[in-house]
Amino acid sequence: MLDLNARAKQFHEDGFVIIPKLFSADKIAELEQQLQTFIENVVPNLKPGQVYYEDSPSKPLKALHRIEEHSDYFRLLMRDTRILQVVRAIFPGGEIIPEAVAFFAKLAGAGSETPPHQDNTFQFWDPPEALTVTIAIDESTPDNGVLICQGGSHKLGLLPHRLSGVLGFSRTLAEAVDVNVYPEVQLCMRPGDSAVHHINTIHRSRPNKTGRHRRQLAISYRSSRAQKDLESFRQYKQDLEKLHEESMKRI
Repeated sequence: MLDLNARAKQFHEDGFVIIPKLFSADKIAELEQQLQTFIENVVPNLKPGQVYYEDSPSKPLKALHRIEEHSDYFRLLMRDTRILQVVRAIFPGGEIIPEAVAFFAKLAGAGSETPPHQDNTFQFWDPPEALTVTIAIDESTPDNGVLICQGGSHKLGLLPHRLSGVLGFSRTLAEAVDVNVYPEVQLCMRPGDSAVHHINTIHRSRPNKTGRHRRQLAISYRSSRAQKDLESFRQYKQDLEKLHEESMKRI
């Protein structure tokens, strides 16, 4: 039986926690099929900012954002009781609000590096009572682009970021945080496992140079106590629009 209180305690201490076998093999197969249908039928009509492709000649899929805006299935998945019970244990006493669903492909031999960042540099929740639940579709291992978190780094608050020039991850830490003080941990998972990380936890991933996919679905949540810093969010959106404009000029 899952000890939610113990998992919540670990989350608050480390800034992340893995929930093994949150979803069954059948559920992952269903989710995978729904993703494939979405990619075939919806993705060709998505706008820049909702879909990103790798910067290579074949342009393989890199990431999808705001999937729930185009899919009843993924909109309902945000309210799955298995996920919500975990999030409520972490942020008790307030309403839990699902925010968005994203897909990170990290395809075999094509998935590029994700620069170190904190998710709150894109979302700006204050207080930072927000997190991301990452559902493993494939096995993630040290050699295929596993998610890497710096333990305890969420306690530093939101740190300065700079523009990265990377579409899909437009900001990265302005300065590296000492891994001897905040050690890196590889969140290796099997299909159906889920990793939960705090919105201020520093994380990154390496390229996937293997012959195996490392596909993951990411669902973001916040407590009703968290409110968006609208001015900081406005500046971020302006920076993102400039990056998209520069990218289109290179096509």
